[in-house]
Amino acid sequence: MEWLAVREVHISGGIRVLSYDRSCNFLYPGDMTGEKKAIQIQNYTSLFSDIRRLGLEVVGCDFFTGPHLLARPEWRIKPSSGSDWLTWDQGRDWSFIAHGAFNKGDSKLYDIATRISHQLRSCEWRVRQLSESYMEQLNAKLQSGDFKDGQRFLDGFTELCYLAAQTFLIDACTLRDYLIEFYWHIKPTSTANITSIGSLLSHWRKTPPIDPHGVEIQKISSSGNWLDILGNYRNLIIHAAPLATAGATLYAITGVVKLSNSESLPFVKLPLPSDPGKLKDDRNSGKHFDDPSLRRARFHNIIEKADAVSALDSLTYANSCLEKLSIWAASLAELSPVEAEVPVIVPIPGSFKTNL
Repeated sequence: MEWLAVREVHISGGIRVLSYDRSCNFLYPGDMTGEKKAIQIQNYTSLFSDIRRLGLEVVGCDFFTGPHLLARPEWRIKPSSGSDWLTWDQGRDWSFIAHGAFNKGDSKLYDIATRISHQLRSCEWRVRQLSESYMEQLNAKLQSGDFKDGQRFLDGFTELCYLAAQTFLIDACTLRDYLIEFYWHIKPTSTANITSIGSLLSHWRKTPPIDPHGVEIQKISSSGNWLDILGNYRNLIIHAAPLATAGATLYAITGVVKLSNSESLPFVKLPLPSDPGKLKDDRNSGKHFDDPSLRRARFHNIIEKADAVSALDSLTYANSCLEKLSIWAASLAELSPVEAEVPVIVPIPGSFKTNL
């Protein structure tokens, strides 16, 4: 099969697979010395399965169909299973719901669906920005000539990685609340104006949900479940402190992954603070500052190595979280009271104008 586009596959840890044609596929930035490593790709459609067989975790892919240096990448996240493009598909499908609502004169639904479509695309791009910051962090560490497995380090790129992670978490929670607003618009049980998860959960303390979608939202929002954890990270950032300094100072960590073909690749990890809900509460109550270790100089207050290794990785977490949000968005879309409609551009005879 003909190679249809230049593809750059984003891998966890800042690694890339650059795929130009059947005979030109290699890992970037390469091994610890910076030497590029060629890999075997069977055909155009086997790219992702061939990469995963090496033992690498795919984040997403940039497609370039024009001159590589000038073209804007068409970025899509690759879900952990299946052959589709889950988040990209949901961004498109919600725009179709918005178009159907517009044609039916439902302005409120049109507005909510349009915002959901926009936010899905925004979150998808935020994951790319985070992945790009990882690659810059990895390249900078390799070029320093001081790359060793298991190092904790901090440089000018580390802060940019955490800023990108924070931006994703905030945008992801905006998407969460847009989906809650849609659910309430379709399934209201009072005249309350509910547009956020907090107001919905507060309402449910007196009137618990009985419909399947409401019960599922209550479940995934319960303490320790994935939507609750996402909200705790967002609240930590908004109401307490930046991710990198909310608890012990978070440093980047170097690592080396052994592939199934016996090659070894360097990568970086940016750990997230554990238990963000407790950390926010401790900081806001002042308990966090009673820790004697925090009275030491800032650069002595470093996350312990064991804690750093076991902590969630920022990029892996963001990618997984957006996949869950996209699955949830697809489930809620089934509640739409209008059919999703694909916009059709119809030229007006005798003019340069069109009708949608």
